[in-house]
Amino acid sequence: MAADYAAPADVDVWSGYFVGIAGGYAFKDVDWDINDGGETGDFSSDDFIIGAYYGRNWQSGNFVFGLDSSFNYIGLDEDDDLGDLEAEADFLGLSRLKVGYAVDNTLFYAAGGIASTIFKVEDTATGEDDDDWAFGFTVGAGVEHKFSEHWSARIEYAYFNIESDELEYEAGPGSDVIEFDLEGHIVRGGVAYHF
Repeated sequence: MAADYAAPADVDVWSGYFVGIAGGYAFKDVDWDINDGGETGDFSSDDFIIGAYYGRNWQSGNFVFGLDSSFNYIGLDEDDDLGDLEAEADFLGLSRLKVGYAVDNTLFYAAGGIASTIFKVEDTATGEDDDDWAFGFTVGAGVEHKFSEHWSARIEYAYFNIESDELEYEAGPGSDVIEFDLEGHIVRGGVAYHF
């Protein structure tokens, strides 16, 4: 039975490819800056998240090294604090290097790498909008347990920070630019299949 699964001693448990689904909660804070200090502000956006993750592990003794990537829906959509502007960043990607220590079929790991999203801004008064990829960094840690030969469950924490380039939009007679700094904390759990 799955509940009785135990990894044999001195056996490579974690090497190989995996793919999984994950869900949890994201606590997000956004700073915004129009025209390089002309107007600034901030807002918070806390939402449930859902996504998928995938990657590859290599095990050497008790140490596990891996590549771990995910794409997530984070549902950032704000217009209350921005006047005629509406800001969106629905997608969050995390591409990370992972280092862990395995105790039988339980893996404790830390991970860090690149965080990415697509910022979009729209002036609802003029209909003008702009969007662009933005990149930053992410760090975190977690624990994963194999409850059968091919299936595992994990819970993890991740911090991310992403700063946008200038997004340009037409505001009345001229054009303005806005920059965003997105910072967040994620707590999520997932289930994966290992090939």
